[in-house]
Parts: sequence; structure tokens; C-alpha cells
Amino acid sequence: MAAVKWSARGIVIVVLVGLPWFVALWFYSAGRVVWECHLDFEVLVVSSDFTAERTLGSYSQFFNGDNVGFSRISGRKVLLLKEAKTQVYNFHRFVDFKYMQAGPYLKSTVTKITRKRGDTLSDEQNLAFMSEPGEDVYIQVLKLGPNTYSFGHLGMPRQICQGRQGWLMPRLR
Repeated sequence: MAAVKWSARGIVIVVLVGLPWFVALWFYSAGRVVWECHLDFEVLVVSSDFTAERTLGSYSQFFNGDNVGFSRISGRKVLLLKEAKTQVYNFHRFVDFKYMQAGPYLKSTVTKITRKRGDTLSDEQNLAFMSEPGEDVYIQVLKLGPNTYSFGHLGMPRQICQGRQGWLMPRLR
């Protein structure tokens, strides 16, 4: 009977000591998405020869706690050529990246780009928010609230990002 009491008491002690650690690790796992950024965008470029290109799309980024993440970009690019000709291309890509804090900036390095089915845009055509694998991109960060930041690439629309406070950039105040 004494052995049963000690084993039950031991189990209770182990549960009381171990449960908070298990819960903390589950909630704050480094592999979980801790920040998300979403943006719908439109880019219009008009050339001196009166041709134009209009890009409409959606861009989302997901930052994991272990300094890796992925983004998804999809939409349509319409080229308005001379003599009222148009060409329409669809794009749908996933981008894997690594990131780190660099002062008030985030330094992001693209590791892999994956084209998904239905992507008809050639690699030679420029696409907003896209970088080549291995290229470093610095993203300006502005704190808007306790859990909200605004991220901006040079010359691109700003993204509003939300997540758990203190995970991505604890030094920004």
C-alpha cells in the first residue's frame, strides 16, 4: 500500500513540475508561425513608348520562431502593348527564406522559390516583392502597437504584420 502512495504522489509531483514546461514549449514552439503579414497590391508601370504593365496580386509572409519562414505571392500581370494588344500572365509562387534582426531592419535571404501550377509568368519578367535565391533584402520595420508592426520594402507598399509580442523584435519599443 505504501508503494502505491509513493507512486501516486510521485506522479502528481512530476505532473505539477512538468506540465507548465510542456504547455510553454507547446505554445512557444520555435517552429510555429509567430508573425503573419498580408497585403493586396497593385503596381502600374507606364513606359515612355506608351506601353504599360499592370500587376494585381496578393502577398503573404509567415515568420516562424526559428528564423525561417515562407511567403506566397499570386496574382495576374497584364501587359498593354502597342496597337491595343494585351498579354495576360498568371503567377503563383512560394518563397522560402531565412531572416534575422539587423538593428531596426529585418535581413531576409531567399533560400528557394517554387512555382505552382498555373504560373505562366516567365522568370525574365520582374515581379514585385520577389528576390533571387541567395539575395539579401533589408526590410524596414516600424512598430505600430504592442503586437503590430509595419514592414516595408524600398519602393513597395507597406505590409501590416501581427503576432505575439516580443517574439520577432523584442528590442523595438
